[in-house]
Amino acid sequence: MRCPACGRPVPDAVRDDAGQSQDAERTGEIPPVRFTGDPAGPSESSPESDDWDPDETTRFRPVEDTSRNRRNTLALVSLSVALIAAVVSLAWLIGQTVGARPITSGSAPATVTATPLSSTPPRSAVVCTTEVARSTNTSCAVATRVLSAVRTLGTDLPDKFRVTIVDPNSQKNATYVCSIKAWIECSGPGDARVYVRRLI
Repeated sequence: MRCPACGRPVPDAVRDDAGQSQDAERTGEIPPVRFTGDPAGPSESSPESDDWDPDETTRFRPVEDTSRNRRNTLALVSLSVALIAAVVSLAWLIGQTVGARPITSGSAPATVTATPLSSTPPRSAVVCTTEVARSTNTSCAVATRVLSAVRTLGTDLPDKFRVTIVDPNSQKNATYVCSIKAWIECSGPGDARVYVRRLI
């Protein structure tokens, strides 16, 4: 075997610093060169120097990438917190809006009527008390019970409503349909009429 630089013969037993045989020169192969970054060559104290490869970009990751990743993570966390806060605020606002709505039942809503109040009972009505009057085909006992049923509903009454009483004569339920006029006029079985004075 000859030295490729000077042409002198070289014994086969001679080997390079890396322990590789010079037989590779016969085939024209060039032994791999390793870059250690240390001018004195690889050190035994750093076993990773033999495996170090300048093409591995992960070893040369700049500091800016790490700080950029941190900023991106912080921005993502901040965005997530802001989104959760917005959803919670929206849910609270919807709950407040729904809770503020009045609960309406199947009955007609109370309305204010334009019919003026009157302290004088209707004509042809029999006065039982200053609060209630009746027609001639019913009794003051029935009228008084209708009065009590109407008063239990309060003063904020709809234009039309119903009350049910127990007839003192037949001991059966009797339903009266009432409407707001100058007095509250309630019509019952047998065309019986009861007039209840309106309250302010």
